[in-house]
Amino acid sequence: MSLLPNCEHSSEERLLKTLETEKTRRLTEEKLRFYVPYRKQREFHDAGATHRERLLCAANQVGKTYAAAMELAAHATGQYPGFWCGYRFDRAIRAWAAGETAEVVRATIQLLLLGEPGRHGTGCIPKSALLEVVPARGTAELADIIRVQHVSGDVSTISLKAYSQGRERFQGATIDYLWLDEEPDASIFSESLTRTNIARGPSVLTFTPLKGMSTVVKRYLLDKSPDRHVTTMTLDDAAHYSEDRARITAQYPEHERDTRTRGIPQMGSGRVFLVDEEKLF
Repeated sequence: MSLLPNCEHSSEERLLKTLETEKTRRLTEEKLRFYVPYRKQREFHDAGATHRERLLCAANQVGKTYAAAMELAAHATGQYPGFWCGYRFDRAIRAWAAGETAEVVRATIQLLLLGEPGRHGTGCIPKSALLEVVPARGTAELADIIRVQHVSGDVSTISLKAYSQGRERFQGATIDYLWLDEEPDASIFSESLTRTNIARGPSVLTFTPLKGMSTVVKRYLLDKSPDRHVTTMTLDDAAHYSEDRARITAQYPEHERDTRTRGIPQMGSGRVFLVDEEKLF
């Protein structure tokens, strides 16, 4: 009896298994390559071509931090997705990414950029471009600096920072790109923004406006400037929610619902604006 048919079958199975393994690897280690933003995320990215300061003012859990992480990965590597119409760097960059505390930064910004501890290279930064992760002191598994290979041949650096470290940790340096995830207080915001003045590079903020009409929120929503752009993103703009939207909305206290599901600033026990917010932007 000939064994050829079985051999052919085994060969096809091995090939299919190899292809499936490679597909999984690419989807895991090259997320940037396959990034397809929602419409509002795309609007946020595109606005970078014409506005130096951008705010993605959004509901909770709609993908605002993920969009910013993808953008930073694109700038740091120079590997821009095919759809990209936003700001572009043609060189390696020095960037900051900051959040409220070290623990929060580790659980959000760092997780999205690098992937889970022990599996670095499975986040937004492609594994092939990830050169080094320098650990921070004082907080387990927290990164201090991420070094990334840029397509130009030079090396980009991303420094992770926390607002809780104080304003002093945001002084002195000159950077090309700034990302603040969650709203900082006015002093840290001002200090951070100043770091981009020489390079005139982009600064982006991503947060849900739970602090109401704060100094930072007023700057973007009320103090109009051709340098600034605001993208608002609601639960309705996130395709990963469907019939769950009504249930999610109902779980919040009434005075928080517009803020947490529509990204509308609140003040005290209710929303700031008594008119349709679409008329304000």
